[in-house]
Amino acid sequence: MTKQPGHFLGRSIFCLSRGLNIIGVTILMIVMVLTVADVSFRYLINQPIPGTFELTEFLLVILTSFGLAYTALQDGHVTVDLVVRRFSPRTQAVIDAITCLISVGLFATVTWAIILYAISEWKGKAISTVLLLPRFPFILAAALASAVLCLSLLVNLVYSLNKGLKK
Repeated sequence: MTKQPGHFLGRSIFCLSRGLNIIGVTILMIVMVLTVADVSFRYLINQPIPGTFELTEFLLVILTSFGLAYTALQDGHVTVDLVVRRFSPRTQAVIDAITCLISVGLFATVTWAIILYAISEWKGKAISTVLLLPRFPFILAAALASAVLCLSLLVNLVYSLNKGLKK
């Protein structure tokens, strides 16, 4: 881990984000096996697995969202720092802190919007077309991942503030 959180809350958020990432990687393997099986069945016996496309869509929601928080804690997201890297380490830390604060606000809003969407899907009893699966659990999974991303960004914010306050 790039940033070693020393406090209990930071370590807990790191463990939570790592757990979500492991779930995401596991789902990636499931999607790969499911896709290979579907293509193989379609090619070999001219019979695809019903609902594969739909299930893959749902699983991709979890796959893409569950790795975000862990990647944030690992500093794995793409950054463009052509100008910022020329500043002093303290100024860089202040800019990082401002960026983290804006990101927390943005993803807190995203989390809230996803929760509202999940509630509307739950109240509307929205289900998938082929497998008749309810849609709201997958949307709530994305909300959970977004909330954990907010917590991870808060850990990054504290780290940046600490780095900026050091001499």
